[in-house]
Amino acid sequence: QNRLPKGEVPPEANPHPRAGPGLDEPGSEAQSCGSCCRAPSRWLLLGRVFCYRVDYFVNQMSELEIGTWESPEVRGVQPLPRTFHTSSAAVGDCLYVFGGGDKGAEPVQDQRLHVFDTATLTWSQPDTHGDPPAPRHGHAVVAVGTKLFIHGGLAGDVFYNDLFCIDINDMRWVKIPATGDIPGGRASHSSAVFRDHVYIFGGIGPEGTLDTTYKYHTEKQQWTLLQFDSPLPAGRLDHAMCVVPWQAGESADTGAATGRDRAGNESPVSAGDKTSPLLKGQEEEEGRAEGTVHLLLIFGGMDTQGEIHRDCVVTLIE
Repeated sequence: QNRLPKGEVPPEANPHPRAGPGLDEPGSEAQSCGSCCRAPSRWLLLGRVFCYRVDYFVNQMSELEIGTWESPEVRGVQPLPRTFHTSSAAVGDCLYVFGGGDKGAEPVQDQRLHVFDTATLTWSQPDTHGDPPAPRHGHAVVAVGTKLFIHGGLAGDVFYNDLFCIDINDMRWVKIPATGDIPGGRASHSSAVFRDHVYIFGGIGPEGTLDTTYKYHTEKQQWTLLQFDSPLPAGRLDHAMCVVPWQAGESADTGAATGRDRAGNESPVSAGDKTSPLLKGQEEEEGRAEGTVHLLLIFGGMDTQGEIHRDCVVTLIE
């Protein structure tokens, strides 16, 4: 019988504190942004391209049975060196990279879209149409179907709150008008995709670190600020976020994805417009039969004082 994971993991089970973790999996429905890209039977770590060959995974987790690192030969024109190259997203076998940092808070002066084909290990820079985003780093990049969405980022002392889209079928940049609960300018925030929604959390803005979560409906082109009854995760930047499918057990043993309040009590949290009891929909169907739910998972990051987080927080996506 399965339980949903708790909002906090026992300290001895946690990875070491870290900032800037990133991960992306080509071909998956639930994607996050990162510089680490999963191709068939290998993980790709970009900067200089490194591959981690994997014979197989255990329960789709990172428990690798056998694996070796290698630095393969790649073809094509590679992007110039840059920081924050975690601003990338995968569609099919290709990883798309835009922007990145140069020195300090300044971005590289490069507005090209870079594409890395994981099947052929080849870099390319396709011709695009329309006006691309201004140079920036620390922005969020996600893929929804064949469309790439780029949000926010930083250039010098300017925090962007704009949203751009480019469809890889026609390679045309479009700046999307903002509607709804529009997030303020931010950088180094996390992003993840579930179906037709883009989720963002945290980051840093002009006033410091942020602890807010927004979702963007890609069809309605509308932002929504998510409300939670439980305490929010600490504000942070340079953290990782992804969507995790989770097998929920029968009603007596479903447990809950939780956030821990200041008194140490656990209370359910949800990623809907407002929190609601977890698994309510599943419990009302077919006598509370087993089913799969999806969790938004946040890990790691840091604050502006240099504290590096090691917590792992989850919330249910409705």
